[in-house]
Amino acid sequence: MTQVSRTTARYGALCALVALATLIPGAAFAGESGELPPAVVIGGVSVGVLVCVAAMVWRRPVGLLVASIFGAAMSAYLAHQHQEALHGGSSICNISSVINCDAVNTSRYAEVAGIPIALLGLGFYAAVGWLSFKFLRGGESKSAAAGMIAGLSVLAVGYDLYLAYASYSLGAICIFCTSTWAVNVLLLVGSTLSAKGVTPGRAISEEGGGAVITFLGAVIVANLVYQSGSAAPVAGGSDGSKTADAAPPDLATLYEQPAGQITLDGTEPMKGDPNAKFTLVEWADFQCPHCAVMFPLMEEILVENKDVKLYFRHYPISQACNRFVEGLRHENACQAAAAAECARLQGRFWELSGQMFKNQEYLGKDDLRFMVEQVGLDPKAFETCMHDPATAQAVVADVEGGGAAQINGTPSIFLKGAVGDGWVRVIGGKDAINTILAAARSGKPMPAPAPPNPDR
Repeated sequence: MTQVSRTTARYGALCALVALATLIPGAAFAGESGELPPAVVIGGVSVGVLVCVAAMVWRRPVGLLVASIFGAAMSAYLAHQHQEALHGGSSICNISSVINCDAVNTSRYAEVAGIPIALLGLGFYAAVGWLSFKFLRGGESKSAAAGMIAGLSVLAVGYDLYLAYASYSLGAICIFCTSTWAVNVLLLVGSTLSAKGVTPGRAISEEGGGAVITFLGAVIVANLVYQSGSAAPVAGGSDGSKTADAAPPDLATLYEQPAGQITLDGTEPMKGDPNAKFTLVEWADFQCPHCAVMFPLMEEILVENKDVKLYFRHYPISQACNRFVEGLRHENACQAAAAAECARLQGRFWELSGQMFKNQEYLGKDDLRFMVEQVGLDPKAFETCMHDPATAQAVVADVEGGGAAQINGTPSIFLKGAVGDGWVRVIGGKDAINTILAAARSGKPMPAPAPPNPDR
């Protein structure tokens, strides 16, 4: 084989590897309007990482470039989905309450100084991609480029360890996030092996400036795109109407049959017109990041739709009060639910709930006492209530109701009055709810709800 044909073959293989490595993030964007089976999501992400490994083994500079492209694609999806989730959307990798990208991607750990860390990831992979390209071209600076990648990768892996701890504390795993952790380790190993004999000082002096400029440029551009609101609403405008550029929603994808029986016992805190035509009930956990995102959105729904009332039910993700989950996971969720019950008895349920959702990382006993005073509760009556066995029993009653409904995560939202006479489980957030309500008011026949999806 001639040198020209070898070069052509190598770069043809490179194009194929890049295409494979970006296949899953591309499928993620394409899957926004539908569902991808969990096996496809998990298997596909695994294949993407393995492609990066194979490229690294085949030819190290190629592997570094492919890994940077794959990481950038993952980061782009996570940035896009961060914005979607803040509007009530849902990621394709929300497989359960544990394997849940949005729970991680909407938590307090998902931003630094108001900038989504996914955008910082894009900047990192842009810099690594630039350095990988210089390494691939060869020349005198290739070793310094590899050394600079190694230095950046050390920082990335170190931050990934912090994010791993954050994920553990949240009790949730983001598959796309963990794939970037694997890629970062791969970048560290590959670049370190290629940078033997290169001092940190030389790497920084020769390639540091270009890497910093590329990083900052990519972050600035990506943040401008992000802030421009490039992520379209999930299913129409906030009032339930379709936006000018949005495709008409498929109503059948916005709700499904409940997996179990939905019942209310009359003790649930309620907000809205008691005689409203439509009824929403939400099972939520005060340490669930996505629940915190949905709390103000549910308030907006009630403001925009005067014919809707909302009931709230507890479903702490902790074995301390929930027999349907394993482990404590959200260790303060049960006492937070009890605190909300005590606030309900004093007519301040929604006020204390709002404070707890805003301060999910501060739900210890002393933190709760402070919030109790802030919302105007009687501290002595609150303490007495917290030690009353009836309070814990009220939380467990809600949990048992969630078990009867066969929910498998939070938030779980159900709607009655829009599709026939029974309940439907809402798939999505605020925009999905508003779209269903608008369709129901129009008087047109509503599609029959699909059977429940046990993997959702």
